[in-house]
Amino acid sequence: MSVQTSEKKVVGRTVAIGLGIVCIVLLVGLVGAILVYSSIIDDKNNKISDLNQQITSLSLQVADLASIANLSKSIVWLNFENVSIQAGYENVWTFISTYAGYVSVQVFSLTADDIYVRVNYHSHGVHYDNQINVGMGGTAVFPVLPATTQISVGNPSMTAATATVTIIYYY
Repeated sequence: MSVQTSEKKVVGRTVAIGLGIVCIVLLVGLVGAILVYSSIIDDKNNKISDLNQQITSLSLQVADLASIANLSKSIVWLNFENVSIQAGYENVWTFISTYAGYVSVQVFSLTADDIYVRVNYHSHGVHYDNQINVGMGGTAVFPVLPATTQISVGNPSMTAATATVTIIYYY
């Protein structure tokens, strides 16, 4: 009986060593897989972050373009500027309209009652030249296309005039 016991111990020890080696190999493989897949996951997370930033940027561009399409953006080209207009002359300002839209020109004068506003531009084969009389004061609104736009405030009377002018471009 003593022979069988020592054989069982040898076989048991060999099986235990074999199982230990298998466990170590499996553990090393598991650690390696974790390291490889962690790197892949980090790379995918970075790509997701980059794509989310692109989505945010594109969403802002879309919102900006929607605002332009709805003519809800504006730029003040001239803000309550006091001007002197000689008799029979006009003051001329030149601006660049980058999008189709409209221009609102507010004029108020206490010294002349026949002030006019004129807008002139060339764009896309269109020559636009229109004048609106505002008298002593009022608002004249003109459509604009992308162009270099001239806006004039004129005084056809025989005496000099002063006026306050505000020009707002809506696009």
